[in-house]
Amino acid sequence: MSMSSEPPARRRPTHRKGRATLTRESIGRAALDFLGRRGPAELTMRSLATDLGVSPRAIYNYVEDRRDLITVAAEIFEADWQPPQLVPTPDRWRTDLRAYCADLRAHYRRHPGMTSLALRENITLARHPTMLRNVDALIGFYATVGLPLPDAYRACMETIRLVVGFVEFQDSLHDHPPAHLDPAEHSQPLPSWLQPDGPGGDLPHLTRLQEDTRQPDSPDTLFAFSVQILIDGIGARVAGGEF
Repeated sequence: MSMSSEPPARRRPTHRKGRATLTRESIGRAALDFLGRRGPAELTMRSLATDLGVSPRAIYNYVEDRRDLITVAAEIFEADWQPPQLVPTPDRWRTDLRAYCADLRAHYRRHPGMTSLALRENITLARHPTMLRNVDALIGFYATVGLPLPDAYRACMETIRLVVGFVEFQDSLHDHPPAHLDPAEHSQPLPSWLQPDGPGGDLPHLTRLQEDTRQPDSPDTLFAFSVQILIDGIGARVAGGEF
């Protein structure tokens, strides 16, 4: 048997001089990590290079500019979403949908700021084949549960909006509170902007809530309530009722 004279292909080293070697993917993942620690406002080519211990020129060897950097990070973010299975049977779909929403919430919380940054930069978060397959599967799930295909699409979009909106506007205040936020805000039964002693006049329901509510709802409690409203609405639609 003759032996090939070609030398084996050389594998690129994963580290050089004690530092991880740069690739387009590793830079994108570094940008995601940077976003989670420091937020989108501080993400620049220079700040990321400093974080990685390299020169900005080294990063420009792999990404064209900040927009390209965010695009790579967005694609990795999309590809990493591996949701749990959805079984659209009468005895499973509600439980599976709760688990699905919880998993999607956890995914977005791991990468805070990615969604708002992509929107500001006009970068779509549904360009990767993995994300497209996940969205297609969720539409199919709702269609199999019993919604007409147009409503299945609407339900899919509403599910994503619910979860992403909750993470951006509710979880973010608890996970990464802004510097100006008073920590005592989280311990009040009602947020400061809903206090009934403000300039709102006669506010009987807010006044009663403030008097009767001892502790504010946790984000987990609020999220469970929001998802349950979604599930109840889907169930009513499937049964032929009204929202």
